[in-house]
Amino acid sequence: MKINETRRRSLLKAVSYRLLEITIDSLILSFFVEVHLAIGLAITLEVICFILHYGFERVFNKINYGREIS
Repeated sequence: MKINETRRRSLLKAVSYRLLEITIDSLILSFFVEVHLAIGLAITLEVICFILHYGFERVFNKINYGREIS
């Protein structure tokens, strides 16, 4: 039996993680720069990271190392 994540699941994981990251990054950056600039920086960085994260999840899904199927 082969178990893979669907693209929809990978996308949901990436989006939900990035939304959490944007919130945390915005809060941290707002201590150093203006709030609107902090939000803009956080969103820009997280969009880039989102694309990388999604791609990484899809590639890593092809690797079976460490998976146990019972």
